[in-house]
Amino acid sequence: MPFNVILFGESGAGKSSLVNLMCGNNHAAISSAANGCTLDATPYDYYDSSGTSFRFWDTAGLNEGDGGRVPRVDAIVRLYSLIMRLHDGISLLVFVMRAPRIRDASVQNWVLFREIICRSQVPITIAVTGLEGEDNMDQWWYSNQYSFHQQGIYPNGHACVAGTRGKQNRDGTHKLDGEYHESREKMLEMVRHHYLRQPWRPHRVEWFREIVEVSYESRGRCRSPRERRDVRRVACQAIGQLTSQCKMTEQEAHGLAERLSTA
Repeated sequence: MPFNVILFGESGAGKSSLVNLMCGNNHAAISSAANGCTLDATPYDYYDSSGTSFRFWDTAGLNEGDGGRVPRVDAIVRLYSLIMRLHDGISLLVFVMRAPRIRDASVQNWVLFREIICRSQVPITIAVTGLEGEDNMDQWWYSNQYSFHQQGIYPNGHACVAGTRGKQNRDGTHKLDGEYHESREKMLEMVRHHYLRQPWRPHRVEWFREIVEVSYESRGRCRSPRERRDVRRVACQAIGQLTSQCKMTEQEAHGLAERLSTA
């Protein structure tokens, strides 16, 4: 079985372009529109020169606002559902973001999937796109890594890349062919170095269900006093985790947990 590698991030970050980059083809559809074009998780198999096979999952954008084709909560639920149904396990998460700014939603998504859903059991790397104009793409990370650390983002690895070949020259080559091929090697090397040889097999985050149990109680469902105390304690801790770590409101946290509990 191939090792599952999930690429996730906001719409327009360049996930589909990086799938094409690594696979060496143009099978993943890309869009120049801000709202992206990937609606459902799509797998693309890649057979590495080392003899290892990977399955790259291109996912819907975790949109910061309402401008994308898939609303943010829907995209989170779809990605969570993908993680839960990969019974052969997950070997790597690749968080794709476009330079230069770290968005608040990026930090929230990082914490949600790394620490809460995957329980810090899966390596997570960062691929930074949009650096075609940099004289030294790798230097961008060293100049900006402190900003990531301030937000609590410490990736297992990183790759600063160009996801496009640029304009075509008269001789059929492209302006950024050199940077593009260099970026392909950086992405593949990052995957080879950090993927789990023994994939992590996901388990449902049970406290999502506990939050729903609390909402049922409020509608008159009966429980023993001790059970009610235990459920409320877990649910309060869970809501606290979403509000403090993911910077959600209590209403957002309850709504997301209810959606994820049935995903």
